Amino acid sequence: MILVAVIYLIFTNTKYNSLQQLQLQNKVTIRLQNLPEIILPSKEETAGFQYELIKKYLNNLSHDDILLSYKNYDVDMFYSSDPCDTCIVINNQDLVLITNTHTNKSNDIEVLKIIRNINLPKALSNNYERNYVDITLDDLINNLSNNLISHTVLTRSSYLFYKKYYPNLKIKKNIGNVNLVWNFINDDKTIQKNTFKYLELESTATYINTLKSKYYSRDTMSSYIFIGSRIFITDMIKKLPLYESIFKDASKKYSLDWKLLASISYQESKWNNTAISPTGVKGLMMLTMNTAKMMGVDRLKPSESIFGGAEYFTGLKNRYSSYNLSTQLNLALAAYNVGPNHINDIIILAKKNNINLKKWENLKKYLLKLNQKKYYKNMKYGYARGWEAVQYVENVKQYYDIITFLEDKDKENKKNILKEVPKTL
Repeated sequence: MILVAVIYLIFTNTKYNSLQQLQLQNKVTIRLQNLPEIILPSKEETAGFQYELIKKYLNNLSHDDILLSYKNYDVDMFYSSDPCDTCIVINNQDLVLITNTHTNKSNDIEVLKIIRNINLPKALSNNYERNYVDITLDDLINNLSNNLISHTVLTRSSYLFYKKYYPNLKIKKNIGNVNLVWNFINDDKTIQKNTFKYLELESTATYINTLKSKYYSRDTMSSYIFIGSRIFITDMIKKLPLYESIFKDASKKYSLDWKLLASISYQESKWNNTAISPTGVKGLMMLTMNTAKMMGVDRLKPSESIFGGAEYFTGLKNRYSSYNLSTQLNLALAAYNVGPNHINDIIILAKKNNINLKKWENLKKYLLKLNQKKYYKNMKYGYARGWEAVQYVENVKQYYDIITFLEDKDKENKKNILKEVPKTL
């Protein structure tokens, strides 16, 4: 199943990431058609099952006796029910029917146009009114979450990816299995044969299993699921006391509200000092390697991580000192998630459209445009999951409100308050 609009990696400028440099070196063009198999750059990092596997594969080719300098080999990656003659199956995924727990719609189902090649069960045609749409997966999920449609079809890994930002999504039915394939479009079978040999290596099989565990395991997925109020309060009782004094010390040094700093940390790591994301950010404040170096801290040491995160957030906040305090903090939070460069992009775009920059509600609308091609293609720093940054800000503010509400209550009262929290949270 092809889950998003095609992402073409075009090498017409001099700014390449590491994978693009490898591709250019080996004269290999990769066409990626399924997100979130590739986790696009956020916080200066890029990762994903396919990203790491193709990088490893191209590294292998660069040391092979096959000369690639004279030919451009195109690799098309996609999901398919039936692998083609020129395709190689890399992995497979469950295909699932997704609905919104709060839906009051009839049995309509929106499916991306590029999914037409997937053999969907006849039962879907009989039981649901299908509508093929030419939009991004991000927009499709947003339609589902906002109750504009009742159902859609995703791979299980995609569902788990979006579930952490849209907790009202649920699996209604497992509807089959699809293959993740690589198709060597312009190959004379040479590269395809080489790929088969590469995949048969014991070391490759081990590496693929490592990647599956890294990106698709239950532990990986559950670690980043959106946490509701009930679980958050429980973690406040059990985990927050371990680091509360450090949050307060760091906040005092950088003139921050310690509750805000603690809320950022919870959104980032769930107050797990050994947390490591698939993109390589680590620690209580989930700092990138570059940020940690800039701050001069060890990410896995709780005190250093918190102080480093506080310093970094203060720097972000100071970037927006010309805004009112509320907008300043919201922009800094969004920048902590998606990076300050993307925030600069939306501010520039908003200025061009004569939008009132002092209001967060106005800027938030432009954040939601970062995943839309008609906007990001003209932005300096390109695509970003702006909707993730918007949800990030809302989550942090929710945690802050709860900490503020419970700050003066003793532990027993905190336990009792759980009885008053709706079970839906």
